[in-house]
Amino acid sequence: MSSFNNNLIQSINNKKTFLVVGLDPNLDKMPVKNIFDFNKEIIDNTYDLVVGYKPQLAYYESNGFEGLEALYKTIEYIKNLPEKKIIIGDCKRSDIDSTSDAYAKAMFEFWDFDAITIVPFFGTDGILPFTKYKDRGVFIVCKSSNKSGGEIQDFFSEKKHMTLYENIANISSELNYHDNVCLVMGATYPSELKIIREQNPNLPFLIPGLGHQKGDLFEIIDNSIINNNPNILINSARGIIYASEDPVNFGNFARQKVKKINTEINNLYSF
Repeated sequence: MSSFNNNLIQSINNKKTFLVVGLDPNLDKMPVKNIFDFNKEIIDNTYDLVVGYKPQLAYYESNGFEGLEALYKTIEYIKNLPEKKIIIGDCKRSDIDSTSDAYAKAMFEFWDFDAITIVPFFGTDGILPFTKYKDRGVFIVCKSSNKSGGEIQDFFSEKKHMTLYENIANISSELNYHDNVCLVMGATYPSELKIIREQNPNLPFLIPGLGHQKGDLFEIIDNSIINNNPNILINSARGIIYASEDPVNFGNFARQKVKKINTEINNLYSF
């Protein structure tokens, strides 16, 4: 059985893009008010152009049972598309080992995500319950894209002679027994992208921050790909799914935005 990380690279090469679409439905911004209908329109217009989708669970949980039902229907819909798409559950879960066991069961067995995001604060005990699902990907938050992340992630240890985010990357690499461990690395910190990539050439990156957070596509690719190994996913959400407020044609506007990003990617990288 091929590993998650190998399958990820194969999917990227097959689609000739790094792009995943963040499905972050905000009722205040959506041109239609039904979450599943909104997601379906975005998916129908983009699935042939992208590697996968990344629903952020907060947007569904904040809408109660209706939101969770929409998430369930969205996952089922993606899984029945003509092409297989990677579904990343952006849940950022983790806890002590017993609780992480329960979180992992929920995310991989009930929701059936292909991959999820987790936080490393609880250390190895909180990470291993997720990585034991050998065919599923685990994206560990290493350097987030938000402005204040550095208040914690940039902490420098005199004892280890490294930053906290470097230590997270090192631990993540050591736990990559099943070739299914990956990192979340923000597009808004290209220098840190380069540092972690040089230290960990084989760990795939999920890179948020393109678009509204002003991440630069050239800097992303230039600093996160070495040895021509295309092991990155670039997430864009708001810039795609809210490309138009037109309730009839918003899906087509999303498609045009995806095509534009893909053209820019292919101008910068040859698959």
